[in-house]
Amino acid sequence: MAFELEALVGHLFVVGGRVIKTTPPGALCEVAPKKAARGRETDTLFVLVLASGSNAPVTFYEQMATLAAERYFATGGSVTSALREMLNTLNNNLFEHNASGRKPYEASIITAVLRNTELYVARVGATAAVLRHGGNLSTLPENLNDEEALFLPPLGVRPIPEVQLKRFDVDNGSRLLLVDNNVSELKLDNISQAMVASNLEVALEDYRLMVTSQTQAMLIEFVPPEVTAPMPVVVGESSKVIASELANAKPVTPPITKPDVPKVPKKPNPVLMFFKRIFSGIAWFWGSFFTAIGQLLGRLLGRSADAPTVRYSAGVLSALVFFLPLGVVMIVVVAWAAGIGETRFEECVRQAQDAASIARSLSTGNPTSTIAAWTATQLKVNECDTLRVGDPTLAALKTETLQVLDRLQSVERRTLVTLAVLPNANITSLLLRGLDLYALDSTNSLVYRLTLGADGMSVAGTPQPIINMRRGASVDGLTVGNIIDITYDDQLNTVASLDTNGTLVRCPPRFIMQCDAQRIQASETWRNPVAVTMWQSNLYVLDVGSNQLWRYSSSGGNYSGVPTEYFGGATRPDLTSAVDFAISTAGNTRGSVYTLYSNGVLTRHFSGEPQSFGFAGFPEGQNISTASPNGFFLNDSPIDTAFFFISPSIRAIYETSIAGSFIASYRVDQENMLAVLSDVVAEPSQQVVYLSSGNGIFAFKKN
Repeated sequence: MAFELEALVGHLFVVGGRVIKTTPPGALCEVAPKKAARGRETDTLFVLVLASGSNAPVTFYEQMATLAAERYFATGGSVTSALREMLNTLNNNLFEHNASGRKPYEASIITAVLRNTELYVARVGATAAVLRHGGNLSTLPENLNDEEALFLPPLGVRPIPEVQLKRFDVDNGSRLLLVDNNVSELKLDNISQAMVASNLEVALEDYRLMVTSQTQAMLIEFVPPEVTAPMPVVVGESSKVIASELANAKPVTPPITKPDVPKVPKKPNPVLMFFKRIFSGIAWFWGSFFTAIGQLLGRLLGRSADAPTVRYSAGVLSALVFFLPLGVVMIVVVAWAAGIGETRFEECVRQAQDAASIARSLSTGNPTSTIAAWTATQLKVNECDTLRVGDPTLAALKTETLQVLDRLQSVERRTLVTLAVLPNANITSLLLRGLDLYALDSTNSLVYRLTLGADGMSVAGTPQPIINMRRGASVDGLTVGNIIDITYDDQLNTVASLDTNGTLVRCPPRFIMQCDAQRIQASETWRNPVAVTMWQSNLYVLDVGSNQLWRYSSSGGNYSGVPTEYFGGATRPDLTSAVDFAISTAGNTRGSVYTLYSNGVLTRHFSGEPQSFGFAGFPEGQNISTASPNGFFLNDSPIDTAFFFISPSIRAIYETSIAGSFIASYRVDQENMLAVLSDVVAEPSQQVVYLSSGNGIFAFKKN
């Protein structure tokens, strides 16, 4: 069947205000292949894949577009169901890739399908479609200036994509524009004037003149198959020609007759004959044996001479004779293996009990040896637990071991309360202001706000995402990228987020939707920024790749100047293994910069110069240098001034004084929930500690 309408396609690719004379890497137009699924034969697919967040290699967008076409034409059913299936497949592949820990990629995509005079458009991410049909202009989304509607989450950030789909009618002369989110900067009337140009080349040139810096666009005009392209475009095959060729490409194949070939008897296989003789001998032996046993039993039991004789075929007897001893052997092997497993478990339990007996006999006056003995007992108990889970003897021994070690190492056990579990998230940063707890989901580059209950141990309502603090959001004409960290500006009373492109977004807590944004200077020189904080409205960025702490001075809330280096001279530290930092805001340490390293070292600097600092008073078996901490929180409230350090390797939270003296070591009953411990904050008045681990946010009471 020939298509009622065909498409003339033009592309526009502008980067940095310069036109790139090539097709955008994620643009594709494809008619149904010869092996398309049922119902797809007359469809024409248009695809435009666009970058979202950090840019990926060009081949990534090309492969995404190719995979989209392959999946669509391989899926049967309606057009809408095939489009959804295609987008779900792309999203699943990308989401699984990002969840694997490899370099994350995201993409926005807009697709269109032409079937006869019907047009179906589907979009995911920051994309848009403009259709001019019958003198009227239609758009998807309906309001191109509505940022919330335009900036949908891109592919790869959610397990199920948010798809917007719409159907249109088209006819001869209808034009469709598939474009990125830069269309929101233009007036709809100007776009309409560009789309009525004499041909696609002029229309794309008119559209280019309206774009300020960059864009990717695909402009399509629907025409009957007989129309000749009025502009120099790449000409494909007409659907009428294809239909004619397919009709003529069905040759009649004469039936093939096979000559009669006499069958040649197969030569016996000598190996097979050998095994047949072996099995025959075994069958004869066991048959003779059971026959003799049967005759003996018959004589002993007085079997009558005229009793009927039951006879079985040779095949049944051979199978019985062969499989009966084999079954006996298998039963013996299984019983033997089961006995070995039981013996191994019992032996393991005996060794664990012996280790516990040795540990009990040691004097508590030698804590090093006692801790080592009970640690060895704990390892043996864990080994036995893998052989048989839930054994009561092991459970009692495990409880005893844990209690003794906690007492010897001054560990305080707490009960963990789950405040929230965010879907498909990885919470890497927490920020507490009053009853508002902010959490940064680095996987989706999205900030949530949780409203705490009056007791501090509950959450009122559900966590709310901050729309203007997410990847792909547009604030004051700036697009938010991958967010590095979140912080708080005490001077302006605003929550702030900073992305890798230098986009700083600030939102007042009471009016969280009324945010402003600005691009700070020299962000392109950052190599690996890992943490951000504000002090006296000045912005500090810890860039371990550049081995520097950048300081941006505030001028009326603006950061228009270039940054200055906080560290310098001969005392400049090596920051390559730094994981976090904080600036004291109170007391005699006010203005001091504390930097934490992955080896457990915490340094203190004032005005860039090193100050003395060291840990002290840690009990035997507790050593922050071997705990591999990956974050800390400075609570400089006069109520309860302290440091809190987190160690995911041992699921522990250490508390020290501002001078580094040991206060407490906290662990929770549900240690497995803190396997990926990532951040900590504390509330001094209510004595509550908040933790993030994986996609969960938790809390426990200090006392």
